[in-house]
Amino acid sequence: MSYRCAACEVNWCSHQVDHGRCPMCGADSIRTEQPASDDADLLHRIASAEAQKRDAYANFDRYYAAHDELERKAA
Repeated sequence: MSYRCAACEVNWCSHQVDHGRCPMCGADSIRTEQPASDDADLLHRIASAEAQKRDAYANFDRYYAAHDELERKAA
């Protein structure tokens, strides 16, 4: 049993999808009886690393946006 993303053409393991969403593109996935793709584990690790990097940059940007706002108010 796997979850198929038509956009990415990957069959994901059930523990790799998040509420039926593809970890790579975020599109809906459909439950299927086919086995998971051979490269699903590697692609999931890559997608997870990219998501962590995006979160880190977003936190960085939020911090410095707030810091810049405080400096403008202080001036």
